[in-house]
Amino acid sequence: MLFRSMSKIKKTKRFLYPLESVLKVRDIREKQEQDKYKKAEELAKKELEQEEKLKTEQAMQYQQLLDMMTQKTLPDVTYIKLRKAHLEGLKEKVEEQVKVRQEAEKKRDDQRDVLLKASKDKKIMEKDKEKSRLLWKKLIDKEEVKFLDDIAAIGFNKKGSD
Repeated sequence: MLFRSMSKIKKTKRFLYPLESVLKVRDIREKQEQDKYKKAEELAKKELEQEEKLKTEQAMQYQQLLDMMTQKTLPDVTYIKLRKAHLEGLKEKVEEQVKVRQEAEKKRDDQRDVLLKASKDKKIMEKDKEKSRLLWKKLIDKEEVKFLDDIAAIGFNKKGSD
């Protein structure tokens, strides 16, 4: 995709990657996506903790009601109705929190996909940079050998003419 032929690589003393600015942008984008992923991960974790907290409270309330019902003296019917209404409200909160947690996990998973794409894009650029650097090195080595051959030929011709 980004592969360049040896003729396009410039013979400079120092390797200069022509797409360095693109590589920097991709590096910055990857870091931004990592930050977004961390935030999404923290939010999903927070929502899971909230869900577990509500479920624990719900289980505790059910246990208290069960304990009350197993006692020798039954509580007032109005009190039982109030407890039932409270438990139904808790059940709705738990169901709502499950949806919130699932949405947070979906956002986290979507962000992970975006992060993976950004990482792949950056790695592609890094591999292209490395290939370009190797081609540049080969070109420089070839030019150096050519220069040394020219010097040797000049020296040989000079000795031959003496």
